[in-house]
Amino acid sequence: MNAIEMFLALLRQWRDRGAVAFDDDDVAAPHAAVNAFDLDSFGRMADSLRVQSSVLDDALGSLTSVGADVPQSWSGSAAAALQTAAGRLAVDLIPAAEALSRHADSAVAARDVLGEVLDDYRSTMAQATDPLAAGLALPEASVELSARLELAAAAGRAASAAVDDGIAALADEWRSAGELVLAGDR
Repeated sequence: MNAIEMFLALLRQWRDRGAVAFDDDDVAAPHAAVNAFDLDSFGRMADSLRVQSSVLDDALGSLTSVGADVPQSWSGSAAAALQTAAGRLAVDLIPAAEALSRHADSAVAARDVLGEVLDDYRSTMAQATDPLAAGLALPEASVELSARLELAAAAGRAASAAVDDGIAALADEWRSAGELVLAGDR
């Protein structure tokens, strides 16, 4: 059960006693982006990008060393052609390797920041879902639940905005110039 479901379960118990009135969908709405975001999967993809960046860097290093690795006894047009082809391919791959490295770094940083945001969110929601004090009268319970509703809504809005803004920033950073032309106004 996620944090909002636990909070709704607490609220329903008190709604049945008449301490609070609310709509489940209205309470859950500020938490939509948080609930839709899978930090673990995002993190695995960020780590995969980092690994792929390292693999590409290694391959690029191998290509650039072809000239030094050609045996001294091998000369002539074949050796020169191989060295030229490897050099050109390395030059062609450098921008892709640099872009992949930047994107991997951005994804890992986003994972780390969003992880902190979601840790704070979960901590706040844990406070909101704590049981109310035993023997609390309905008027006091109503005041406490109203405050928790506001706290949970603020936490949901803040965390959801962070998720939405973080993913949008990555999408903007990763968008190519050609993609912008093809997408038009989207």
